[in-house]
Amino acid sequence: MFYRTIGEGQPLVLIHGLGQTGDAWKLQEELSEYFQLFIPTLRGHGTSPVTQNIALRYFAQDILSMLDENGIESAHFCGLSLGGMIVQEIHSQAKKRVKSMILANTTSYVPGLLSELVLQDQERSLNRLSDENYIKKIALDSLYRPSDETINHALQTFHLNRETYIQTARATQGINYLMMLTLTTVPIQIISSSHDYVTPYLYNAYVTQWWARKAKLTLLNQTGHLSNIQKPAQFNSIVKAFIENC
Repeated sequence: MFYRTIGEGQPLVLIHGLGQTGDAWKLQEELSEYFQLFIPTLRGHGTSPVTQNIALRYFAQDILSMLDENGIESAHFCGLSLGGMIVQEIHSQAKKRVKSMILANTTSYVPGLLSELVLQDQERSLNRLSDENYIKKIALDSLYRPSDETINHALQTFHLNRETYIQTARATQGINYLMMLTLTTVPIQIISSSHDYVTPYLYNAYVTQWWARKAKLTLLNQTGHLSNIQKPAQFNSIVKAFIENC
């Protein structure tokens, strides 16, 4: 698995969303002034040659192996969308290695039937559109009234790998981390957005907080699914303050 590491201090792992690469966190690199950032590009994403074992448990194991390579016993984890699900999977596999979880624009429960309907719609769009047009579609669907600059930045964070894109989306079907969140003592920060139409906060962030009763929830106004890109200053401030107070 390809990854970058920058900065010094407490280790913070930043895990990107479906179809993105580690470039999704360019606007969070300023956090390297305070933390040692580990920024992976997941298997099956970007130019990764790995197309086998596309599942949350293997994404999690890749990231834990990355920490092993660097002698990191435990870290803070921040994931957006798919990345947030992987953070929860890491906790389910190796709780002692998780100092805290920042769950941004993500979910803790994916009903199988509903997700299958969404996947079928995604697959139809994928088959109908060129790579460029599909990336533009998902970027625009993930932003709320964006500026041209924000759109251009979001587009640069995606790299469509047709062989693994739907496999990765299907890997999230049926996940349920709600009971785990009820039992955990790991500090949790939830970040959601007022205009996130991919993981609407009423059915995702609020449900996660209800089960993880000690979790903090911050709702960003006038913001879409890619909150770290649309509101980077606020996003970075939330992450910094949360980790420093853990």
